[in-house]
Amino acid sequence: MVNIENDITLENETISMTVIHQAFITEIDGRIDVDIELVDYDNVLFLGKKTNFGKLNESLKNFDINLRPIVEDECDEIFNDDTIEYLKTLYIK
Repeated sequence: MVNIENDITLENETISMTVIHQAFITEIDGRIDVDIELVDYDNVLFLGKKTNFGKLNESLKNFDINLRPIVEDECDEIFNDDTIEYLKTLYIK
């Protein structure tokens, strides 16, 4: 298991944060598999003010905005085939 931290910026730079993913690297039937999961948020800023992800998400829901899918869409662009191949090299038999 490997932790990966990336800084992202959303919605015209009004929201920024560090997203923390865990990569689970396993061998299944002789093939190395990588499963990446978003596990935490850190250094969350809204309009330059530090906040908690849960609190910000709940506040935005009052405006019918769900922050999680927005963050997940941004995170989809972080991991590409090259990243997955690199993570596979970290697997130790």
